[in-house]
Amino acid sequence: MVIIKPLKVLVCLLILATLSIVPAGWCYNGSELLGPSSIQGDALSADPRSQPTQQLRSRTRTVAPVQAAPTYSSNPAVIRHTANPTYGAAQNAYCPPQGCAVPNQQYPPVSSPFGLFSPQGFSYGSCGFYLFRPGARQWQFNAKLWYAKLNSTTILWGTNLAGGPGTELDFQRDLGLSKYRYIPEYEGRYNLRCNWGIRFSFMPLMYSDNSVPQQTFFFGNNIYPLGLPILTKWERFIYRWDLVYDWFQAPHAVSSIFAGYSLYDDKLSVSNTAARRTRSRGFGLAYAGGSIDRVIRNVGCGAASVHCKASVQFLEGFIGWDGYATGRFTVPMDCGRYGYIEAGWRWMVLERSYPTDKDVTSLDGLTGAVGLVF
Repeated sequence: MVIIKPLKVLVCLLILATLSIVPAGWCYNGSELLGPSSIQGDALSADPRSQPTQQLRSRTRTVAPVQAAPTYSSNPAVIRHTANPTYGAAQNAYCPPQGCAVPNQQYPPVSSPFGLFSPQGFSYGSCGFYLFRPGARQWQFNAKLWYAKLNSTTILWGTNLAGGPGTELDFQRDLGLSKYRYIPEYEGRYNLRCNWGIRFSFMPLMYSDNSVPQQTFFFGNNIYPLGLPILTKWERFIYRWDLVYDWFQAPHAVSSIFAGYSLYDDKLSVSNTAARRTRSRGFGLAYAGGSIDRVIRNVGCGAASVHCKASVQFLEGFIGWDGYATGRFTVPMDCGRYGYIEAGWRWMVLERSYPTDKDVTSLDGLTGAVGLVF
């Protein structure tokens, strides 16, 4: 004799009822978007023409329509409705306008794990990411301070008593120049258009140190004996003008190429109690390079980004290269203005090698800047 408990009977009936309802639910595939709001369950699995009209009416299943959420395009007058909800703008979210009338892009508030290499960067929020940059007819000014390290740098100028090349001198070991020095730079840019700009910069290098030479050397056809104190002064003023073209512009990044002309006013003086020789000259170099700015993350109303720049220089027997890589934090102001601070690493190398005129200059070190765009 089999005893069936009432609880098991109820469970079996519930399972059978569930299985009889689920297939009808699985038949729904959103067809109300393409036709009326009521569909026939059997019509999805068989040809409606093969079903009797009375049977179709008796087995009709009514499905409530999905409420559409409005989606706004860049034109306020155009409103589209979709069945699936979209991510709306967060309350009090800061969505700054693009500098050159580039429409804002909307992104879901989820960041890609690839971070910097994804289109969204590390940015969160419905506003996506935004890189602050100068717009058309805007000015940009910044002041940089470079804690530069004078590397193993050499100079040779003039001949010895026999008419041969003079002594190849090291700026630190032989001439006693200090290894570290703060070097300022001032830069300005004016944007003629959204992607064209003119830039000017000025950098003064000034060294002045006393030392006692550890060897007898020749400089400027003059002899400097061992042990006699000397005073070395080195001044180099660098003026640069260049034309900048932003060949790539996006809300999250800007890439530029530039080319221009740099003017060097260089003076090196070595003196002791018996003699003084000064090499003073000016020369001009052409240079070209590129830069890239990329947002990392929008923080509140501001933005954290990276700024990298590199260039090469040539002409008059010189060849050189320089560049820097910095991290920048930007804070917006009213009326399209903003300010920023940045810090990173910078390097500069310039070489010229003639039999009686050799000049190799190499500097690198930490750099920082403050700037304003208005």
